[in-house]
Amino acid sequence: MNVITYGPEGSKVCEKHEISGYLSREGYTVWVDLAAAEAEGLHVLRDIFQFHPLAIEDTINQRQRPKIEQYNGYLFIILNSVSKAPQEKADVEFHEVNAFVGRNYLVTVHLRGEKIIDEMQARLQRANQANLMSAGYLLYHLLDVMVDGYFPVLDELADRIETLEEDVLARPRKQLLDEMFALRRVLSEMWRVVGHQRDMFGLLLHHQEVFIKSDVLQYYMRDVYDHLIRISDTVNTFRDLLTGMVELYMSAVSNRLNMVVTRLTVITLVIGVMTVISGFYGMNFENHTTFWPPLDAPWGVGAVVGMMLIVILLSLVVLRLIKWE
Repeated sequence: MNVITYGPEGSKVCEKHEISGYLSREGYTVWVDLAAAEAEGLHVLRDIFQFHPLAIEDTINQRQRPKIEQYNGYLFIILNSVSKAPQEKADVEFHEVNAFVGRNYLVTVHLRGEKIIDEMQARLQRANQANLMSAGYLLYHLLDVMVDGYFPVLDELADRIETLEEDVLARPRKQLLDEMFALRRVLSEMWRVVGHQRDMFGLLLHHQEVFIKSDVLQYYMRDVYDHLIRISDTVNTFRDLLTGMVELYMSAVSNRLNMVVTRLTVITLVIGVMTVISGFYGMNFENHTTFWPPLDAPWGVGAVVGMMLIVILLSLVVLRLIKWE
């Protein structure tokens, strides 16, 4: 558990027993960061802040959809950050971060969202404006870090989609199709999460709570909302690209199949010509006409082979002229 206060003297790391004192002092804002399902964290949520039991239950039961709930004097917000899975090529991981925001405090609860919290702390240190750090501004920084975390993941997915497209054009194979379906599942999940967060953010922008209604703060919030809309549009574009890529794959496979069938047809024609000529000589005719070279002549076999080659060459020329191959 981390407790940081922001006030006239700057930012300060505090202990759990100091939370109540700073909450009652004017001009101070408290940020409490907790790990989900820890007994100490549950004590802070239940006894010090006295949050609603349903909201506390949501912090324990992860994999909730993004949403915003209004309680007496505070808001409860569920967010989903995203990161690239460490091993899987196409997969991503979603991390739930729960936030309670009131008049002079922000409480964040997470199970695996340490990266987004660390980035938020780094931004707050760079801002160096502890005396101006209200609960609304703390919430803005949390939302901004969360939304910005989508862009590196989208860049990696864009590179992978571009590589897939090149591979499909060069050499379509089933492994590529499997990877396209895996990417489409990832993008569908991301589209669902981003859609919920966009709706939640729209409600937040129109909320009437005093601690987020500042005109200046609204400018920052709208900027984050614009980023979220851009992410949503990008994910939707990627989904359309993958749909088109699957169609491209099927078309490429069909073209390759047509080429194989064409070549097999040519081979069949060549073999057929040879079979017809050799089969003609296999018939039991007593007397050969002078038109066909006799096989018992010294030059008979050569003449027959030459005839086969001439007919085959003529057949290939005709096929080329009609653009069969």
